[in-house]
This record gives sequence, C-alpha cells and structure tokens, in this order.
Amino acid sequence: MDFSYKHASALVLAYAGLATNAMAQGVACADLSSLHLADTTITIAAVVPANTFTPPGGTVPFDTAACRVAGSIKPTSDSNIQFEVWMPTADWNGKFLSAGEGGFAGAINYGGIAGALQRGYAGGSTDTGHVGGNADFAPGHPEKVTDFGYRAKHLQAARSKDIIRAFYGRSIKHSYFSSCSNGGRQALMEIQRFPDDYDGVLVGAPANNWTNHFAGFVWNEQALFNTPGSWLSNTKVAAIQAATLASCDRLDGVVDGVVEDPRRCTFNPQTLACPSGTDGPSCLTPAQITAVNKIVQGPRNPRTGRQIYPGYFTSAAGEAAAWPAWITGPNTAGASIQAFFGNAFFGRVVNEIPAPGVWDFSTFNFDTDVAFANRKEARNFNATEADLFPFRRANHRGKIIMWHGWEDPAISSQDAVDYYNDVVRENRDSKDFFRLFMVPGMLHCGGGPGPNAFGQSLPQAQPLSNSPHHDILSALERWVEEGVAPKRIVAVKYVNDNPALGVARTRPLCAYPKVAVYDGSGSTDDAANFRCRMPKHGKDHHDGHDKDHDDD
Repeated sequence: MDFSYKHASALVLAYAGLATNAMAQGVACADLSSLHLADTTITIAAVVPANTFTPPGGTVPFDTAACRVAGSIKPTSDSNIQFEVWMPTADWNGKFLSAGEGGFAGAINYGGIAGALQRGYAGGSTDTGHVGGNADFAPGHPEKVTDFGYRAKHLQAARSKDIIRAFYGRSIKHSYFSSCSNGGRQALMEIQRFPDDYDGVLVGAPANNWTNHFAGFVWNEQALFNTPGSWLSNTKVAAIQAATLASCDRLDGVVDGVVEDPRRCTFNPQTLACPSGTDGPSCLTPAQITAVNKIVQGPRNPRTGRQIYPGYFTSAAGEAAAWPAWITGPNTAGASIQAFFGNAFFGRVVNEIPAPGVWDFSTFNFDTDVAFANRKEARNFNATEADLFPFRRANHRGKIIMWHGWEDPAISSQDAVDYYNDVVRENRDSKDFFRLFMVPGMLHCGGGPGPNAFGQSLPQAQPLSNSPHHDILSALERWVEEGVAPKRIVAVKYVNDNPALGVARTRPLCAYPKVAVYDGSGSTDDAANFRCRMPKHGKDHHDGHDKDHDDD
C-alpha cells in the first residue's frame, strides 16, 4: 500500500512536470487556430517572416518576425469585432502593448502593432466592430455602437492576452496601452470600466468627454456658418495667431513663437476689428469677432449658463494643421474636420439617420439636444469617472500618464486639465499613480510650432532616445516596473518636423502643474537651460518653488 501510494504520487508529479514543461514551451503559432475562446473565431494563425508583410495602405513592411493571429469576436448577434495580435518569434520582452484607434476607428492599427514589435512587445489592435472611418455603421445597430464605444477594446485586450499566454506558455509580465484622441478616450475607458486590463496606460489627448466634446464641434460650425459673413479665412486666422503671440509670447520669459501656457494669453479679437463697413484679409468684421469669441469661449447651455465644453486657444491657431484644418476649414459648412465628426456623430449615432441622409447642424439646441445625446450615448462614449480606486485596487503598482498639446485644435486641452483636476480631487494618492504632461505649442497628438516629439504613439514622434528622459513610453515602463515617477520628459522639435533633417530645439515637458522656466543663460533651444517649477501666476500658484525639479 505504501509503495503504491508513493509510486502513484511520483507519477502525478512526473505528469505535472511534463505539463509545466509543455506550458513553458507554449503552443506552435499555427496551432493557435484551434484555441477555444469565448465568442471568438481565429481566422489566421501563421508566422510572418520579417519584411514580408506590408499592411493595407502602408508603404513599409513589418521588420520583425512574428506570429500573427487574426480573428473575430461576436459577443452579440450583431457584432463582428475584428482583431489582431502579433507576437515576436524571438526576443519577446514579456509584455503586451495595445494600440488604440483614432477617429471613428474602423480598421486595424497596423502602425501601432509595428511599433510594439520593434520594441519587443506583443502588439494588438481592433477595428472596434465595423469597417470604415465614419459613423455610417451606426443607424439601427446599437450593439455595434456599444462595440465601438467600449466593448471591442476590452474584448480585444482579453482575447489578446489569452492568445499571448498560449503562444509563449507563460504569463505576461505587464500589459500597456498607448494611444491618442479616440485612442486616449479608449485608454481612460479601459482604466475606468475594466481596470484589470492594463497596469500601465498612456493617455494621449483623450476625447473622453465625447458627447459634450462633439457638441462643441457643432457649436463652432454654427458660429462660423449660422450667421452670414462669420467664416474666417486662413489669412484672418494667421492674423489672430500673430496678434495673440504679440500679446503673450514674452510672458514665459522666452520670445520663441511658443506659449508655455496659453491660458495666460488675453487676446481680444476686437483689436483686429476692420474699419467700420470694410473688410480685409487680416482684420475681423463684427460677425467674425463674434465667431472668434464663441470658439474661444466654448458652448454653454443657453438656459442654465453651464459650460458644456471648453473653448480653443488662439496662440497657434494659424498653423495649417490647427484651425484651418480642424475648425474653420474651407468656406463650406460641414467641410472642416470638426464638422465632419460632429455632424456624423449627431446625424448617424444620436439621431440614426442612415447614409446618405444629411443632418441639419444649424438647428442643434445646446440645451435639449445635448441632454438627449447624453441620455442616449454618454454610457457608450464618455469616460469621465474621476474616482480611480478600482484601477488602484486591481493594479497596486499601476500607473497612468496623460499628455496633451496645449494648442490642440481637435480636443480642447483645457478639458484634459479639468479631468486631471477632477482626479486629484477624487484620489488623495493621485500623485502616486497619475501624472499629466502638457505640451506647449503642440497641436493634435503631434505637430505644431513647439517641441512635439517625445515617443508618443505616432511614427513621426521619434524621441531623442529610448531613455525615460526622452521617451514617454519608457518613462511609463520605469514608473510601473521600478517605481520611479517621471518629473520631466525632454521633447524635441525637428527641422520641418522631420527627424532626418536634424534637431531644431529641445524643451522639457513638466509634470503638471509645473512649467518649464528658462534659467536666463544659454541657448533657449536647449532643454538643459530650463527647469520645471511651479507657476507663480493664476489658479495654479503655489508659494515658493519646488526644489525637486531637475531631471530624474
């Protein structure tokens, strides 16, 4: 009896050892096609050698050999969420990095996956449940709207991690998320609703106040087109920028065409008023002055006076990728990027008008129509919950870094500051896990007159190095994995925003509410001559300087 018991125990241990060894070896890539995952069908499971896969619409093939797994997730009868996860066949760093999807999504973010692979991550993305970068999928399909709003990203994370564990035969050490715009909204949605999905999150220029944000798009369209003669030409917008800089560029101690904090500017469009009864390329008529004031002030509820969404700044308004692209656009209603998104959301998603039907932006009511949109779609789209205790409970070492260009013409940077302040108010330990970096002179996710490349989720945002001092993803990794909080990250402005042409300027990005202050000597194009200090002005004033302001 004793011998048999010991013999049986030995056999159990032997089989357990074999099972553990098999698990450590993982599953062959091709065999992943037979994985059984809830509501999921795997359609591709194959090793893709380096430089043999060029993504749709891309010009550069993936340069990393990887196991590619593509599939479909169908949590409802009207769902069809396409997703992909790519896993390096060598030198995996043990981590997962998910890309996000901007705009209305509708396609796999292969660029984000390629970037993840290059850094040794397994990378993934999803089309969020529909095809095409517009909202035509929405009328009559509430489940697809829910998929796009939040469900697809969560399911993509869950299935990707299942597949990664199966392929490598071991657990993921850390799961990261990095994206901008709608991708930033997705990041906050994941943190707030599915706090177990990621333990390190980069939140870029988040469109997380979605329903009110898109109401702001319609507000600007009405400001420019509801009253004849209100539209602003590119030359007029350039004059607005020049006048703003003339009034406030010097306030940060350096005259360089970049405003450290545009909230300090006090530009009055009346100073550009055309002589009575005239018009000109660089002056503003009464109707145009009214339009500018509306865009700067942002929408308010006409009955209660409540601010619905913040307005936009003018200190980089004339940049080609700023107001001329996003806000003013061509002299045609619906032609700006903001108008495209605003009209599509309220036309297709909220009011469910099938394509090619046209929604009338001009009659939108900023009391009743905003309230209706919030009742119907805030649950699907808005990620504004500031109490992040569930994330902290799920990830004791979890960290969040949010970043936003001060001059963003797509998503008001003030909205990011407002959310940050809400988080600080709701979480007594916020400094231990949440940091915000505002980027002077940067537009939407990148670009603009200021230093705008620091490793954020754009191919052209190449950092000076992969050091945590220069690269925001490395800074997040170090914070999550080593407990070293980022205090400043050096951003770079390349000549013509092209890394191949060399460096034009570097400048530190400071953990908000600190700002970069010039030392008073040395080149103002060199970040080494700036320190991160608490501002002495306005609502962010703190007595004295924080001594802990130098590089980590």
